[in-house]
Amino acid sequence: MRRFMFIILCVVLLAACGAPETSVAPTTAATEATISNTDDPCAPEALKQYRLQYNSVIDRWSNAILVAGQSKATDLQEPINSLQQIADELNSIKPPPCAEQAHADSIAAMQMSIGGYQDLLAKKEVGSTLRTAIDKLALARTKVAALPGTPVPVPTLLPSSTPLPTWTPVPTPPPTDTPLPTDTPLPTATPEPRQAVIAGRTQMYETSTSSAPIKTLLKNTAVLVFEAHKGRVHIRVDGVDGWVSSSSVVIK
Repeated sequence: MRRFMFIILCVVLLAACGAPETSVAPTTAATEATISNTDDPCAPEALKQYRLQYNSVIDRWSNAILVAGQSKATDLQEPINSLQQIADELNSIKPPPCAEQAHADSIAAMQMSIGGYQDLLAKKEVGSTLRTAIDKLALARTKVAALPGTPVPVPTLLPSSTPLPTWTPVPTPPPTDTPLPTDTPLPTATPEPRQAVIAGRTQMYETSTSSAPIKTLLKNTAVLVFEAHKGRVHIRVDGVDGWVSSSSVVIK
């Protein structure tokens, strides 16, 4: 009997030891983090917001720079203060990373313009500072406009071709006697440029209608005078052409 019980016990133990484990390993679902484009400061929406702020400041700067260009040198302090206030406003705007260089170039161009007008106020030589500043700001504005998210211009459809009118033959009139040619008067000679001097300190402009001066001329500066247009005269000084007020030139 004991032997039979011993055999039964061994069979039970062997069955328990040989049974494979059936535990189920937990499964972990991998979750990928979704990256939102709204967190990207160079996304189109972020650039759109920045461009609205930037263009608003630049538009007011353009109006202020015209006022400064039309002011007398002795009356430039108030326009200079207005320009500095606008430049400080642009400096306070935080640009997206992809617009930082164009933003910095814009501020540098503004400070160059302010420095040029400060030199005019102090009766110092300006040279091409103001013209260079205008070109630098225009280049910076082009960079801002070229950033991603700029609206694509809609192409304008070309007008359809207009058919050419049909040619109607005209009857040939009988030949008439050809009159002898009359003497053609010789054209009058174009006047040579005249010698002149600057009557007093004045600003020289690139064209007869531009508002930003490109050079400051001092009293008694010798110049060559050409044509006049819209209250200004075309002059040449040291090989550089420009326009000055008609009242600022004295013909020798």
